[in-house]
Amino acid sequence: MAKLTKIISQIETHIEEIRDEVYTREEQADNQIDKWNGWEDSEKGSDYIAKTEALDELIDLLFEAQEKAGKIKNGDYY
Repeated sequence: MAKLTKIISQIETHIEEIRDEVYTREEQADNQIDKWNGWEDSEKGSDYIAKTEALDELIDLLFEAQEKAGKIKNGDYY
């Protein structure tokens, strides 16, 4: 069970790091859009936004993994 506790803790750390990254990326995207309205439709802008959205989805998956690990740790296998 100590390994599960460590995994849960590591996942939490990764969630926070990725959440900070997403926040920074969203802020930078807003700044680029303010400079040029077509930025988000450009290849660079759309790639940047897609990666930011993928990171945001990764946070959801990490939450699911954290929740599942917590249930296993607590003996809730179903």
